[in-house]
Amino acid sequence: MKILRLSALTALLALPLFSSPALAAGDPAEDDPAGPAIVARYNFDGGANAGKISDLSGRGAALTIRGSANGQVAINSEGTNRFAAFPGICAADAATCGKALLEAPDDADLDPGTRNFKWAASVRLTTGQLNGNANVMQKGVADVQSQWKMQVTGRSGRAQCVLVARTTGQKFSVLSAGSVADGNWHRIVCERAGGTLAISVDGTAGGRTAVPETVAVDNAMPLRIGGPNFAKDSDMYHGQIDDIYVQLG
Repeated sequence: MKILRLSALTALLALPLFSSPALAAGDPAEDDPAGPAIVARYNFDGGANAGKISDLSGRGAALTIRGSANGQVAINSEGTNRFAAFPGICAADAATCGKALLEAPDDADLDPGTRNFKWAASVRLTTGQLNGNANVMQKGVADVQSQWKMQVTGRSGRAQCVLVARTTGQKFSVLSAGSVADGNWHRIVCERAGGTLAISVDGTAGGRTAVPETVAVDNAMPLRIGGPNFAKDSDMYHGQIDDIYVQLG
């Protein structure tokens, strides 16, 4: 299943986050972006070339597949659509645990500061693929510099968007209305705009919270998709991901 199409790059910029109607499974996403504000975009349809996933925005860097203990990110197909599949959960008594993630280098375009910012991804996973929180995408670490993040929570399977402020460490987060860990594709959109952090899933509004205009997100960390790092207790993602974009301004 593919939520976004590359041909839609010629469409107009997305409508405001909450003006879109709810989407049925398989419908094209209403948030499809275009234009110079898109600073990174990946849809996996070109596969992996020499361990890299090409950026489609013209402004971002390629994603590099990184693995630990022979962990791999597979590029799988369903019909003409392709997506990234991440390693499964390791057994509790496993001597080694294969992990993998996708990484793009630090880029000023991915450091929004106090500007409006949107990040989105399509996910498919089940409750059986949750082993604590599952990091879909993030840039930065919560207790170092600052952070923006999308994850699926381990307790409820709900999608979550997170901002952590530079200098002060203030944390802001919002949750989707329901679980996304049901084995179906879901489109998650996180957006900071107009003093608000908000989340939608398949076009349906979830939580929202006020974010002071002075809160800045700016760090020297890479963009990582599918996990924060390879530490023993990392919040690795064990499902499938497709159609990622980051929009600045």
